[in-house]
Amino acid sequence: MTSPGRVPAVEFDRGNLAEPPYSRAMSSLTDRLRPRPVAVFAVLTLLIWTNRIWLAWTNPDDTVAEKLVWSTPITLFVIAAAFLLVQLLTERGSTPAFGLIVRVFAAATVVYWAIRMTIIVTGDHGVGFKAVHALLAIVSAAAAIGAWRSVDEREGSRTLTRDGDRIGAAG
Repeated sequence: MTSPGRVPAVEFDRGNLAEPPYSRAMSSLTDRLRPRPVAVFAVLTLLIWTNRIWLAWTNPDDTVAEKLVWSTPITLFVIAAAFLLVQLLTERGSTPAFGLIVRVFAAATVVYWAIRMTIIVTGDHGVGFKAVHALLAIVSAAAAIGAWRSVDEREGSRTLTRDGDRIGAAG
């Protein structure tokens, strides 16, 4: 019952008073985003690179050929990150192919940043530009390595016998 002028309280499932209904939906969504390091890597990649495509094409100093050169790896990174998120959200993130895709994407990220940072450090850029890109490179590489490790751990945990021994383990 409510008093005049008072808003009635929201009714929750009586079986679980500690958890409101929207919490279950969010829990289901976040449960799909596993392994978490892969989800973080994909989201971070989207945050870093999505805006960069627009910046590449609106730079008046670059030719169309230069814009294509800069935007091709960026676009591939955005597509790969979006693909991984879709795989996680549709619960397809547990296939062997998923692990391979994560590893290829992670390796490409580390290689890209190693090459790009060499170009930036040796180029005619200010300290601020170099510092920002160094931070982006470090964070991206760390996320890539974390994603790679998480799929290795996940796949490693699946290679156990019924007795709990690792398949192919010495001993």
